[in-house]
Amino acid sequence: MPWTDPNDPAVAKIFKGEARLHAFDFWMRNPDYLASELLDGYEATGNETYRQAAEAIFESDEPDLRRIPMIRYLFGAYERLDDALSLLRSRDLVRITGIKGKVKVHETNFILTVRGVDVCSNAVVQEPILEWYAHRAALVADIAGTRGGGALKEKQYEQATYAQTQLGGIIPPIGTDVQRRLNQLKQTA
Repeated sequence: MPWTDPNDPAVAKIFKGEARLHAFDFWMRNPDYLASELLDGYEATGNETYRQAAEAIFESDEPDLRRIPMIRYLFGAYERLDDALSLLRSRDLVRITGIKGKVKVHETNFILTVRGVDVCSNAVVQEPILEWYAHRAALVADIAGTRGGGALKEKQYEQATYAQTQLGGIIPPIGTDVQRRLNQLKQTA
């Protein structure tokens, strides 16, 4: 969402919430779970673009080719962000801030700088194959809507396979089940 700090012209956008970021990361890295969420969206709204997006995920073999496994911890899919963010932060592409209490952090916000936006835009121009990430991030943002991290994690826990994964275990794929569901929906459409 656009965000402007009147005191800092280098700030372009803000992404609110670490739990929300983990939920987005999970859908980016697990196309079969994203496809399932898209099918839920299709069934709830009748929005045909959701079904088509889920179908495109399977037509391009994304669940096999683009899956990057994640570990299940206490609050769902998780991976330490420190290493990835430290590189972005060191180049002032991202800034990390939030709402801090006396005992704990209440909310972590990730600020994308103007420089960060420029780097992303230029990267896609120089290497068009990277456009997949921009499109996928937009699709994930669309399906997530305005829901916060807690609501997105709850939604992800509705998947039995996800919820039943042992703590510390790798969350297994659900592609076969989602493909079956997609085929059933296509037959009734």
